[in-house]
Amino acid sequence: MMKKNLDSHGQKNGFPRLKHPYARFFRHKVTGLLMTGLIAGGLLGGCGIKSAGETIPTSGMKPGQKLTVIDMEAARQQVSDELVVQSIDKLGDVYARSWLSDEELIVERQNQLWIHNVKTNKERVLTPGRKALQLLAVVSPDQRHVFFTEGSTSSKYDIQGYILELSSGKVTSVGQLDMTNEVSWGDRDHLITGTPDGKIHLIGLDGKAEELSFQDPNHSELIAHVEKVGNAIFYTGNDKQGYPVLNRFTLNHPQAVTIAEGAMSFAVSLDGKSIAIEKRKWNTSEPARMIILDEQGKEKGIVGQGTLMSRGSWSSDGSKLAFSIYDEDQQGMRGLYVFDQSTGKTTPVTTDIQSYDSPTVWSPSARFLSMYQNISEGGKQLNQSYIVEFKKKQ
Repeated sequence: MMKKNLDSHGQKNGFPRLKHPYARFFRHKVTGLLMTGLIAGGLLGGCGIKSAGETIPTSGMKPGQKLTVIDMEAARQQVSDELVVQSIDKLGDVYARSWLSDEELIVERQNQLWIHNVKTNKERVLTPGRKALQLLAVVSPDQRHVFFTEGSTSSKYDIQGYILELSSGKVTSVGQLDMTNEVSWGDRDHLITGTPDGKIHLIGLDGKAEELSFQDPNHSELIAHVEKVGNAIFYTGNDKQGYPVLNRFTLNHPQAVTIAEGAMSFAVSLDGKSIAIEKRKWNTSEPARMIILDEQGKEKGIVGQGTLMSRGSWSSDGSKLAFSIYDEDQQGMRGLYVFDQSTGKTTPVTTDIQSYDSPTVWSPSARFLSMYQNISEGGKQLNQSYIVEFKKKQ
């Protein structure tokens, strides 16, 4: 992901569950139900979507839109351009964080970061010798650095950020971070983050922060999520009435413009040509919709809708978008889905993963997809991570 998006320090992509009294400040709770389905015919105009199985009307969808329910075993036999799940592996008592390669995944277990090999199941510590409570990790686009955070048992507000150089093991401090703001890689040499007072900072590999200058007539007090693609900066802002919008400015032209209204969350593909937004219409009973925009903000189509949904996650080549949805309607979309731009299809992945509020993370080649969820077992709340492997196209 160029956005090797770090889990947010806020509600949507929160801190991990710490084994100390401040646990609730660092991990989000996950609930939801899933089902299997395939969006076809009319969800993304002009994509030549093929249909399969029984087609039934779906409550809450626009006229002409339909949900096609297919048999998963039959789906595995479809032509090679289809997205097919090869396997789903479970990792108990860990939080999947970020991929170093198609074989190595950084996970957090009992407040320590480990490198887990998905082929051998062997693990090694990411930063030997460090004793603080380790929380989050996200790998840079070139897989040479890892941004990670550490917490303290003494104060729920004491969250420190660091950059690890993988080749040398050198660790550089970024300083104290605010819990309400996310941090992501803007490019291979910089992190980017918003601040509680509405500013945007670029942070270099030396740990030093540079404030970006921009003008926004409806300046937000809090910029929780920001992404950088080339010279373009995208961030969540507010309109004059205080409703959420997606804004953009460039380093050469710092005047921010609104490119999408009602954008609760967003994700920009690595090449900047596609933007996925969770769009809601306030003061209505309409469901939230996952909408694909082009780089100028023009709508290309709807790829999912429901009562609750996660932020989308683009594969590094921008060809696939992973997201999960829960719909109160029994015939609505529920589950983890992947939208494939090459085929125009939104495909169900699994019914086992019951999470719409945890981050999905692609491996560098998009062969693997990881996410985690909290589950209830024997009256106890446990965590479980999932590694989805997709079949190679022939």
